[in-house]
Amino acid sequence: MSQSQSSRTEKMEDKLSLKTKVYNEALRMQNQMVENARMAVKEAQENANTSDDSMEEGFVSYREQLQHARDMFTMQLQNTLNDLETLQQVPANSLTPTIENGAVVVTDKQNFFIAVSIGKVTVDGKTYFTISTSAPIFQAMVGLKKGESFNFRDRSYKITDVF
Repeated sequence: MSQSQSSRTEKMEDKLSLKTKVYNEALRMQNQMVENARMAVKEAQENANTSDDSMEEGFVSYREQLQHARDMFTMQLQNTLNDLETLQQVPANSLTPTIENGAVVVTDKQNFFIAVSIGKVTVDGKTYFTISTSAPIFQAMVGLKKGESFNFRDRSYKITDVF
């Protein structure tokens, strides 16, 4: 193998390693969100059960509030579980030259990981915004490649790398 091929292989391995780290951090954060939602549902259920035993007619609206909170947290839990399932299906073990689901996108302004909407993920001292394929900024950049540009909310972004 020539020196340039060896160097190119090392760069690809570095990119794959970084992508795997970003993916694993996003997965860790999403699992934490699921756990937080589970705890909120459990707490809301316990509060609803505790109040049911001692409720008088005057406190019916309070009971309804507790049941509404439990239902809201249950829906939040389902959403975080759906996002976890989506994230687990992201192709994190391969590189891509175009912006698509599972891509890491490096621009002159921000870095992105296309998967599910989690927020900021920090890996090796750099911040990556994890966004979903339904995010408006993703719609502005989908299908683009390294070296291309896109505009979003009156800002121009230059894509310096995609993998």
